[in-house]
Amino acid sequence: MRFDPFTDEALANPYPQYARLRVESPVHWSDKLRSWVVFRHDDVTAFFRDDHRLSSDRTKAAKWKGPAMPDGMARPRTVATDPPEHGPVRAMLTTSLAPRVRTIGPRVDELIAWLLDRIGAAVGRVVERGAWAEEFDLIGDFAYPLPINVIAELFGVPEADRPQFSAWSHAIARGMDRFFSDDAAGQGLADMGAYFFQMVLHHQGSEGEDLVHQLMRAEHHGDRLSDIEVVAMCTALVFGGHETTVNLLGNGMLALLRHPAQLERLRTEPGLIEPAVEELLRFDSPAQFISRAAAVDFTWRDQSIRAGDTVLAALGSANRDPAVFDEPDRLDLARSPNPHVAFGLGTHFCPGAQLTRIEARAAIPALLQRFPHLHLAERPPVRRPTAVLRSLEHLPVRTG
Repeated sequence: MRFDPFTDEALANPYPQYARLRVESPVHWSDKLRSWVVFRHDDVTAFFRDDHRLSSDRTKAAKWKGPAMPDGMARPRTVATDPPEHGPVRAMLTTSLAPRVRTIGPRVDELIAWLLDRIGAAVGRVVERGAWAEEFDLIGDFAYPLPINVIAELFGVPEADRPQFSAWSHAIARGMDRFFSDDAAGQGLADMGAYFFQMVLHHQGSEGEDLVHQLMRAEHHGDRLSDIEVVAMCTALVFGGHETTVNLLGNGMLALLRHPAQLERLRTEPGLIEPAVEELLRFDSPAQFISRAAAVDFTWRDQSIRAGDTVLAALGSANRDPAVFDEPDRLDLARSPNPHVAFGLGTHFCPGAQLTRIEARAAIPALLQRFPHLHLAERPPVRRPTAVLRSLEHLPVRTG
């Protein structure tokens, strides 16, 4: 088989191709991606737990074409750093992020209510004019602005700067499929990093409870983050927290609108929201692939992988593996157990997972309550032509 995630058919629905590869070529060399790809759930879980043979430092990949670190300068530690350096960094992030996430719930509810009021008012004005009555774009009007505003609240980013953060995140997401070269994704990360560097300089010597201040004063057994490491951490959290939540809300709402019986079940059983969010993460995962670089030569299911080879875990495929999930192509909001890997596993489990869950658990019920007759518009959804991130550019919906 030849694996190509960029065909129109694969972008619309990658899951039939994954199903064939799980059976016929579970550890597969893709000429298109210049990478090995693992498709089975057990292989993907092994991928996440193998910190010895697989490195999360993408600069170790033979195909890395991005900039090198200047001579004598150590690469800053981030949440993607390999063990043992990863441990202190993760501990400092956790102690900084957890208190902010615990207190952000009420503000998330306020932002959701504000966005829904804006949408409702805009729909009302359109209805009065009698043109395209009761229609809006669920991505542009709701799923995209919500998480960037939540994250900006965490970091204390002024409201006037938030559209620029959204633009940077969008540019990074569009470049993720070419992330091993110096492209638009790299430029978006650089621009966002420059912004955070100025924020770090501005905050030095001052007190505050925003996440930048928290990271600047975080400590683990006497170890502290450098200014550059604070910047790298902030940049990774903004992009990861934004795009994951946008894609969960977009893909999740599309799945619900295409499965009206499940949507109605959620309306009548609001207590189902927690397992429902987990099922939406499994059913159409926001991130479809995570990469590692082989640190040593090794064999995987009779395939010879060489040091420097890129290895991808196909999260979307693992989450539809019938060896683990009964009727994996069926949306079941009460599915239990549900050992999906949408946020990864082990050392590098997504640090923003809890924030994404909080937002989705609040946003989806609020949206359904505010618009009880929400349904798909005649204009079809538009997917972004990206494979690493499974996302929608537009999701036209109608409220009545």
